[in-house]
Amino acid sequence: MIKKGLVLIFSFTLSGCGPFLVRAEPERAAGGNVSTVPAPTLNQSVAPVDTPTDRYLAYSDDVDTSIANLDQDAGGLSGISPGQCWVYAQVKHKAVKDNIDVLMQDSTTKITVTPAELKRGLTTVVTREGAVTYKIIPAKYKQVIEQVVVRPEVVRYKVEPAVYAQKEVEVVVEQARSVMEPCETSGTQFSKGTGVQAFCSSLVPQKTRKIIRKELIKPEMTRMIVEPAETKEVTRWVVVAPAQAVSVDVQPETERLDVENLVSAESVTLNDVPPVTKSMVVTRYEGEAKVVSRRAVCDADMTKDLIKIVQRKLLDRGYYPGRLDGIVGTRTIDALKEYQVANALAVGALTYESLQQLGVETH
Repeated sequence: MIKKGLVLIFSFTLSGCGPFLVRAEPERAAGGNVSTVPAPTLNQSVAPVDTPTDRYLAYSDDVDTSIANLDQDAGGLSGISPGQCWVYAQVKHKAVKDNIDVLMQDSTTKITVTPAELKRGLTTVVTREGAVTYKIIPAKYKQVIEQVVVRPEVVRYKVEPAVYAQKEVEVVVEQARSVMEPCETSGTQFSKGTGVQAFCSSLVPQKTRKIIRKELIKPEMTRMIVEPAETKEVTRWVVVAPAQAVSVDVQPETERLDVENLVSAESVTLNDVPPVTKSMVVTRYEGEAKVVSRRAVCDADMTKDLIKIVQRKLLDRGYYPGRLDGIVGTRTIDALKEYQVANALAVGALTYESLQQLGVETH
């Protein structure tokens, strides 16, 4: 319960979730008793209630805890001094951007075939052997047919290309998260003026993106092709019986043929092709959404000099608040809310917590 001599004034401040503003003022009538109004705390037990139209959270009937009894470590309102202003506000999820590499194509092996190198040349083939003949009895010959290799056997390799299949893959680019939003419930319609504020939790579904990935079905292969050797038929005469009597030397007969000689055999080279990846930016959220109480700057303390300092601090940190005119406009409010969300602060009011985070000196 709040100490005697303090009056609670409830009003809404501008924020995404409509936090309560609690102002403590001195007692106006001396010697009078000031009644206090119980308000919910963050640690208060809640029970889910189903209605035909929506779902909401209702506070239990036996709650008698006041705003002044909130936990001091959780930023509560214990120890309120006259002239202070307090708000209920939401601490939202902190969005964190990450870069991930998505596999677009598997690694494979590239096969390169270097063809065989052949060189043309001439070779001498004996078509008729030399012999000794005689004038009296001539020599006898026998005709012989032989096969001469004019082109050797060659082995070649044929490359059969790899086979790929396109597959659709779904990648999560933004995780699902839950948010707390103010709502009106039947359980709070009977407690107007008590400081009860209802919040409903809703789920923001995850965001996905579909990509097409090439998967290797059959790797690249080689097939061996053998080209047979080429030969040429040569006919020659072989001495069956030498001549007798006067010997006569018969010189051998030769023939020059065009041939192809193998200089280097065909070779196969295997090269590893690395996988293909794509860098993508995904969003994840840290922390839990919650409602907290924080001390805020009162209207009487909201001077132009203070607003100018806050606008300058926001601009130095990359948040554009509009002109530095000391006026709390739409751009200044949007810049402050964006800074509070990024730093896991209570959103929607100019709190002393935000001033301390911005480095603004307060008294």
